[in-house]
Amino acid sequence: MTSPARDVALSGPALALRTCARRLAPLGATCAGAAAGGLAVELDGMGLEVDLSWFGPAGVGARPGSEAVIQAMSGLMRVHGRDAGGPRRIGLEVASVTSGILAAQAALAGMIGRARGIPVGTLQTSVLEAGLLLVSHRVAAATTGSEWVPVPPGPAPGPPFRSADDHWFEIETLDASAWRAFWERLGAGGADLQWAWRLFRPRYFRGTCTLPPGLHEAARSHPLVGVAAASDACGVSLSRVRSYDEVLEAPGFSAGHPVARALPAPPGAAAATFPAAAGAGALPLAGLRVVEATSRLQGPLAGRLLQLLGAHVVRVEPPGGDLSRSVPPAAGDDGTFFASFNRGKEPVELDLARPPARAELVDLIAGADVFLHNWRPGKAAEWGLEADDLANANPALVYVHGSGWGDLPGAPQMVGTDFLVQAYTGVAAGINAHGRPPLPSRALLTDYMGALMTCEAALSGLYLRARSGRGQRLGASLFAGAMALQAHVLEPLAGGREAGRRLGRPVWTVLDHPLATADGVLVVSLDRDDDLRRLCRACGVVTDGGSRTDVELRVAERLAGGVTADWEECIAAAGVACAAVCTDLAALPADPRLAGLFEPLGGTAWAPVAPWRFAS
Repeated sequence: MTSPARDVALSGPALALRTCARRLAPLGATCAGAAAGGLAVELDGMGLEVDLSWFGPAGVGARPGSEAVIQAMSGLMRVHGRDAGGPRRIGLEVASVTSGILAAQAALAGMIGRARGIPVGTLQTSVLEAGLLLVSHRVAAATTGSEWVPVPPGPAPGPPFRSADDHWFEIETLDASAWRAFWERLGAGGADLQWAWRLFRPRYFRGTCTLPPGLHEAARSHPLVGVAAASDACGVSLSRVRSYDEVLEAPGFSAGHPVARALPAPPGAAAATFPAAAGAGALPLAGLRVVEATSRLQGPLAGRLLQLLGAHVVRVEPPGGDLSRSVPPAAGDDGTFFASFNRGKEPVELDLARPPARAELVDLIAGADVFLHNWRPGKAAEWGLEADDLANANPALVYVHGSGWGDLPGAPQMVGTDFLVQAYTGVAAGINAHGRPPLPSRALLTDYMGALMTCEAALSGLYLRARSGRGQRLGASLFAGAMALQAHVLEPLAGGREAGRRLGRPVWTVLDHPLATADGVLVVSLDRDDDLRRLCRACGVVTDGGSRTDVELRVAERLAGGVTADWEECIAAAGVACAAVCTDLAALPADPRLAGLFEPLGGTAWAPVAPWRFAS
């Protein structure tokens, strides 16, 4: 067997700890390796230890881990492959990067707690807990036993679509009439449009989207310039799925850190102070108050993360409540999508289109430490609720705006939603292997990453307020989240270096994909020089003769004839990272290895618990 050493990209706790250090660096933190899987963080004379592992408290023993194993165990492969009809691996180190960002958030929260007298000395998180966070609303839906009210399925996947000149593109609109006008302009027939909008519109909630083939045929009958002209005429946002070369050439590709600006201090304003801490054993943000006026996923999840760190969150909703409360399936009184990100918050209903209601919101903000919104650009100014407008009411306020595109130079004139951001930033290309179509992920990767950036912005603002005594204004975006997610690919690529990739896209062999067994699906990770030999011995495959591809095909054939659990046990015992792929999200909370990592949601569903643990 010809088996040269593989060029493997950085992953797991090593990538997570590097990500954590990079996220904290703009605040002046110094980070140094502690024990294996650990990081010592020091900031303004305060220090704490970050303990970051593959599996955290999961009951898997001392088995080796990998990004693919975490994606398999957490259900990420299941969510990502839903449109494809089976589990698919995500070609970016999404769980590893997310765990690093979560570690940075917890470290910032710990420093804020330390400044308030809460004795935080260590924090723990894991790559697995990060993976579970990224599927939280999908697990909640699955565990109700009824994920969605059925609608007639479309026979073809999509979007994205492909133009006559072979450009892949994404579209987005929140307007059914604009959607229909766009497709009619491209020549799609009425029969194809009968169900199309009802299939397209809820794809964020359903986690899948298949459309009539006539829409794809209509797209393929026009060059991209013609499709773009139709989208412009009808007010539909469109983005071509860009390559990494294009992303690197554009301004703003390295954006990923929230930018802080101190709020103007009214004359005679006293320096900002934190409320008294809640005492030993309290979470780091206990006693802090957040007012949140957000919708969809980015803002609500950011508020939920602040709540999990101890803050009290007041959620401002329109009269009658947020519309997503009624999106099925239900967990108790609310839909699982809403409950996943908003449970435990204090709801306040205000019609912000009315000046008296905006005055009530200002009164709420006057007593808050953080105000968080993700209104469309210009709405805060229109309502007189920009940071400067609120400085008199609360000079100590940390004001955070979560958006789609942020301050991206030459920001595209598109709505800032997940699939468009995936297309524009190259995520859709980077998550798929070299040579495969650049299809965005239904896992809502940039929505989740944008939420993490927005939470980080709030924590950075609180820390900077503690340091300077002044309120802060910060912004975060889905775009910044997408850039942070891809930093481990984009930065080496910009320097002419790649590991395990070609033009930024992963280069995978047979055994890098999920593998069918007699009763399920298995993943293995061959990240060390001798992993293939170990795997072959465990499977009883002869390695003499033939190329590496020949040997991998023999291993895949051998695995297909055995039981998943048996293979997982013997391969892990051989020291090779492997895992059964979760193909049923509803089964995750009952997995004994994941005991303690889920909590009840609304009495009928389950959701992941907080991804951190703190100790003095």
